[in-house]
Amino acid sequence: MGIELQWDIPEPEDAKGLEALLGDVAAACFEAEGVENAGFAVRVTDDQAIRRMNRETRGIDRATDVLSFPTVQFPRGKTARRCPKRLRREYDPYLGYCNLGDCVINLNRARQQAAEYGHSLRRELSYLTAHSAFHLMGYDHMTEEEKSAMRDMEEKALGKLGITREDIDFDGLFQLACEAMQMAYCPYSKFQVGACVLAEDGRTFKGCNFENASYGATICAERCAVGNAVVNGARRFKAIAIVGSTAVAWPCGICRQVLREFSSADMPVIVGAYGKGYVVKTLGELLPEGLTPEDLGVTI
Repeated sequence: MGIELQWDIPEPEDAKGLEALLGDVAAACFEAEGVENAGFAVRVTDDQAIRRMNRETRGIDRATDVLSFPTVQFPRGKTARRCPKRLRREYDPYLGYCNLGDCVINLNRARQQAAEYGHSLRRELSYLTAHSAFHLMGYDHMTEEEKSAMRDMEEKALGKLGITREDIDFDGLFQLACEAMQMAYCPYSKFQVGACVLAEDGRTFKGCNFENASYGATICAERCAVGNAVVNGARRFKAIAIVGSTAVAWPCGICRQVLREFSSADMPVIVGAYGKGYVVKTLGELLPEGLTPEDLGVTI
């Protein structure tokens, strides 16, 4: 299950890794709804194209941010979880899942809204994809009750990925990690890693890996960033970005445990490779059963 990302316009440089991110968003939406083996297409287009679609399909002659075209018509008051037979009718053997339809996103409007709300383009695209996914599964927002139910499901799904209403600029944090990576000291592995921690008070703290002739004395970028934060009085973290110079730099087990000391399981962990984009996981996904200060009766 998942998505098929299609571009009606040239793919921009800042869209690297987008298909993986939106695939995770779709999977989280399906999990929240309790639907298995489903998927849909996500088409990215511009103002002119989506205005034409809006006019031809809805009679509204203006550009919008997202349109949804479901393949399944659910009975009023019912959503996908309560209509498994209708879903099975949409099984596509070529795709290997039940095709729920199409999500069409206006990249121009997504950029505008990301700037207006003060968050990253990837965060805005994640919200639009989730919004469309629940439309495709029978949700709507014509009444306040429907709108509330749909919003609750969107937040439930996106919350699983650490994508919340809190103002976390994933792109900006990842860029700071890239800057830190340039300072790495790695004469042995030649693999540079940079990290940047976002504290709850809004401050950011960078770190890079620095190696040692006694290899076991090497310090990872994540723990370098955490040490920088702690010495400056930061004790609670909202997010961390990590970048590797030639490959995705997933944090090691020790770093995951160190991060858990100062962070919740829902904290976004933004991980990528230099020049190749990033993906976002929660710390709880990377360390499902971490030992916490609370387990030992300590409150940080």
